[in-house]
Amino acid sequence: MSAAQTPPTFLTLPSELRNAIYSYIFDPFLTSDLACSSCPSDLVITTSKFDSRSTYLDPRFHNSHSTRRLDPLRTCRQIHREAHLLALSLTPFHISGDVSYPDLFDLRSRPLSPTKIGAIRHLTLTARISHLRAMNEAWANRPFGHPSLTLDTLIIVPKRPDCSISAYAEVADLSQCHTLAYIFTETFKGLRNVKMVEVRNQGCFNEVVWRIVYRSLVYRLWRWGGGKCGVRFESSPEGQHEERDGWFRVHLGEEDEEQAERRGSEVGDEVFRLAGGEMPESDTVGVGPESGLLI
Repeated sequence: MSAAQTPPTFLTLPSELRNAIYSYIFDPFLTSDLACSSCPSDLVITTSKFDSRSTYLDPRFHNSHSTRRLDPLRTCRQIHREAHLLALSLTPFHISGDVSYPDLFDLRSRPLSPTKIGAIRHLTLTARISHLRAMNEAWANRPFGHPSLTLDTLIIVPKRPDCSISAYAEVADLSQCHTLAYIFTETFKGLRNVKMVEVRNQGCFNEVVWRIVYRSLVYRLWRWGGGKCGVRFESSPEGQHEERDGWFRVHLGEEDEEQAERRGSEVGDEVFRLAGGEMPESDTVGVGPESGLLI
């Protein structure tokens, strides 16, 4: 059979068609079973390290969902070369625990080149509230303190300490919720290289305490920067989700006016809504159905 009669293959398709196929293969919205993992491993980010011989790093650090999403990169060297950065940009990775600290994140992600780290756009961090302190104490206004990391979405899933299951659980929850609101407030004041942060309850607090976390965060940011400080909010509708299944989103990236209108409310508008249509004036806002806010 002559060269002219050779049947076409995937690798002989025009590059535009191959890129379109790559986008379809790695699109997380078309592989929902992989995008919704709630079981992070100790280190997930390094599962994206594929070399030309298609070998893995230490299997103890694998995340099965992210690994399966990246399996097409193991097909051949050309596919890896053409698609690995696109795959990394579309794949949601999960990390957990003390990897929130910049030194450990740097250590665990060191096998990746700065180019590959820079391609990652979606990270989920599941960690105890004590580990989340690194966000405002050590990140230096960059996600995980890493100079190459620029994220479209950062999902935070906080976990309570073990003392929350004791007889003092209610007191511990209130203390932890104020700590969490403080951490997020101080982090969002200067966080760069992240477009949107989503915080998910997932059983950390009951519905009432979760509302306190969100309202305290909004009010603290309003007190810091006024009604418009470049931060916009969205939250799960109250009463429309299962208890302990709430969420809220904080949009930090710069957007044009049309995009901003689709990205939730300015801080001042959200305070106005949470206060029942009346802007609070004092430095202290009480707790109760008539106020709806707590600092």
